[in-house]
Amino acid sequence: MAVTAAAQVFSVSELNRLIGQLLQADERLARCYVAGEISNFKYHSSGHMYFTLKDESSRLRAVMFASRNRRLNFRPEDGMRVIALGSVQVFDRDGQYQLYVEDMQPDGIGALYVAFTQLKERLQAEGLFAPERKRPLPPYPRRIGVVTSPTGAVIRDICSTLRRRYPLAKVVLSPALVQGPTAAPTIVEAIARLVRYHGEREAIDVIIVARGGGSLEELWPFNEELVARAVAACPIPVVSAVGHETDYTICDFVADVRAATPTAAAELVAPAVSDLRLHLQQFANRAQSAVVWRIGSARDRLRTVQQAHALRHPLHMVHLRRQAVDVVEHQLQQQVRRPITIAERRLNQSRERLYRLDLRQRVARAAGRVDGLAQEAAQAVRRRWNAADVRVQRITASLVALNPLAVLQRGYSVVYRADTEEVVTSARALSPGDAVRVQFSDGRVMAKIVEEEGETRRVSRHRTTGRDAQGDGQLRLDL
Repeated sequence: MAVTAAAQVFSVSELNRLIGQLLQADERLARCYVAGEISNFKYHSSGHMYFTLKDESSRLRAVMFASRNRRLNFRPEDGMRVIALGSVQVFDRDGQYQLYVEDMQPDGIGALYVAFTQLKERLQAEGLFAPERKRPLPPYPRRIGVVTSPTGAVIRDICSTLRRRYPLAKVVLSPALVQGPTAAPTIVEAIARLVRYHGEREAIDVIIVARGGGSLEELWPFNEELVARAVAACPIPVVSAVGHETDYTICDFVADVRAATPTAAAELVAPAVSDLRLHLQQFANRAQSAVVWRIGSARDRLRTVQQAHALRHPLHMVHLRRQAVDVVEHQLQQQVRRPITIAERRLNQSRERLYRLDLRQRVARAAGRVDGLAQEAAQAVRRRWNAADVRVQRITASLVALNPLAVLQRGYSVVYRADTEEVVTSARALSPGDAVRVQFSDGRVMAKIVEEEGETRRVSRHRTTGRDAQGDGQLRLDL
């Protein structure tokens, strides 16, 4: 490939900048609308949105910075068809052109409806529509707060309905804008104003948030998230009366009660005076009937009592009761005397039997028998004692005769080996130099075999006396 001197050579960066300048110079690309389906949507932590717009045959990368996308009324999602407004520029680093989106709206169903649906689903997932959160309306409110425009027909309809049905209630108006982009904050402030009034001045029993009918755009302030959360956080029961019967807003779902119209809301929060009069009349009729019945019953009982025999002849009843008392008294006397009489008779019988027994003679005979038995027992003990003493003397003599010490007292002794303590019974069992122990009747001596003398052997002796004779020590004496 030959490059001529007149040819211009671009670097990659220079070429990308040139393409970017060409795109910016084209007015059609500087501000254009692009319709497509969102794919590869990514909501970056910085707040920027990155996605791709595609149709049946092509794709276009797009970016919408946080300063732009925070004004969206809906959240883009994959698969959603949108119309994006922006400019086409080149991203120099990658050398790719992309659409820098300034604004975007759903294509087909409308941005407001998408925002309504998304907010409804999110609040429902949080539990703000749960039935257990709904509070009952007070049956007889004394003060009713109203959040609406102070100049519209809504406040007039509510006041006229309350004057007609329940003039006892007091209406506290908290004015607010009900249409336009700045209406939502004023509605929130109006609710907060009533809450402060409730806490600082007089108690408000119920609040009506009301607006007349209109298009979705006109009713949109009541679909804002800040209005929905203000209604949900309100400590006072809230009735939502926005639009006509076919109109539904987020405020309707969050409120404790939804009314089809503002007039219907006034009828819901307050009972009709005619109905109260009817109820009071019914209560009065029931109370009167109950009193008449109680009086009639008392009159019948009084008549029955007046005709009773006891009241017509009271002395006769007294005589009957007195006679009954006499009978009971006689029975009691009989029941008390009978046990005493029986006890006295038994006592007399026992006394007679005792006299017949002559107890003194029986005691004298028993005492004689006891003396005889005592003498016999003493003789038997003496005989047993003498026999036992004789046996002890015999056993003692036998023990003395068998005691080895008694033999030693007659001049005998016992020889033991000094090392093994074995008894030596023969002189032949000993050898010169052997140590022996000789036991006498009055002590022990140590001896040593010196030599043999014929039939006998000489020994050297060591005598043990005193404490050593009892095993407490040893004293050796050379004899």
